[in-house]
Amino acid sequence: MSVIYLDNNATTAIAPEVLDEMSPYLRDLYGNPSSMHTFGGQVRRKIEEARARVAALIGA
Repeated sequence: MSVIYLDNNATTAIAPEVLDEMSPYLRDLYGNPSSMHTFGGQVRRKIEEARARVAALIGA
């Protein structure tokens, strides 16, 4: 018997490609992007790269 989940309003499974993209930030690059230290700066740069990717994707 297969299970059908109908409560996606409460929570939704993560798409595999999203998990692949987010994995480094959940595992290794979890620094505070607002911090002045190098660890946070790495994350801040990745956020800026992600913003640029999204902007290019939507033509902004």
